[in-house]
Amino acid sequence: QKIKVPDQFKALVINQEGESFTRDVKSIDKSFLKHGDVTVKVEYSGLNYKDALILKNGARLVKEFPHIPGIDFSGIVEESANEKFKAGDEVILTGWRVGEIYFGGYSQYAKVNGNFLVKKPKNLSLKQAMIMGTAGFTALQCSFTTKTTREELLLGEKVENVIVSGASGGVGSMSVMILSKLGCNVTAVTGKDSNADYLKSIGAKSVINTSELTK
Repeated sequence: QKIKVPDQFKALVINQEGESFTRDVKSIDKSFLKHGDVTVKVEYSGLNYKDALILKNGARLVKEFPHIPGIDFSGIVEESANEKFKAGDEVILTGWRVGEIYFGGYSQYAKVNGNFLVKKPKNLSLKQAMIMGTAGFTALQCSFTTKTTREELLLGEKVENVIVSGASGGVGSMSVMILSKLGCNVTAVTGKDSNADYLKSIGAKSVINTSELTK
């Protein structure tokens, strides 16, 4: 059954006119959404480092204005012209330059290419999907490659000691947590000594300053 997308809804819109950069929550018409073949009612979106750059001044990542940022989101399909998805499907989007080239998740509704979407796993809620977010997804890929792939395909022996650089950032902190849960002894590398207690609280066995690696 096709669910009607409202004629108007709210979105965070950034614009650049001359030297003037603006960002405002606006009421927009659904015709404002110009990309893709699947319209999703957005439930959650993350705030990533790239989002912060774009929200500040576009960061030269956004080529056309006005624009809706937000590089990831989770939500429920409301309208679909893509055979892979139907109304009611719970979906996740990360990457694909959505929020940069294409309108993103900082909107009550997003319209994207269905090939950018994946169906949400049943054992994960829409909220949990965005708590994990793009940073967590990246961290999982890195962690599994570091530990599982090396153990099973390359070394044939247990990976016990791992160094995580940029450990207090989004990908870094998620990696510390994941690798710790996988049983690794994690050495976290950070440029700020004040992050040491935080990094140890999320699973780091030891913490070193970035300067120690550049001597």
